[in-house]
Amino acid sequence: MEVQLAGVEDVATYADLGRAAQAWLRARGLEQYVPAAHDDYASAIRVRAESGTLYAVRDGDAVVGFFSLDSVASKWWPMDGELAVYLAGMVVSRQARGRGVGSFIIQWCVAEARQRGFRFVRLDCHAGNPWLCRYYESHGFTFEGRVEQHPGYSGCLYQRTVSPSE
Repeated sequence: MEVQLAGVEDVATYADLGRAAQAWLRARGLEQYVPAAHDDYASAIRVRAESGTLYAVRDGDAVVGFFSLDSVASKWWPMDGELAVYLAGMVVSRQARGRGVGSFIIQWCVAEARQRGFRFVRLDCHAGNPWLCRYYESHGFTFEGRVEQHPGYSGCLYQRTVSPSE
């Protein structure tokens, strides 16, 4: 697998993976919001692609995932002056499920944060998805708090310390 900057031409594929992920979550009774699945988020995805913060994960010729990594804090995180990068919008294709794509993305982000001189990798996720919370915890993220992101929709804030020698 390899990570490449995603271009504007990749936005439609990202949206397709987002819609598939949203349908999968809803089929399991989870009301988690997958931004890439929604047309009203398309312009934000395009901005990420244009600004160089949207990445595609490729396995051979196949795109198996997307994510964004940005040094600009998510609006859900308090401004604390810490050097951090923010992982968001991680989506893995259903065909690649169980192949370690999510773990690969996290490892890549930690290595990228280290290379850029950042101290933390941060993210937020839906508080109503305990599987996802455990997943991030199993990858070294610690729970830092809970925040209401929209009326009736809470998110959990997670961060992972970037070790200089990891």
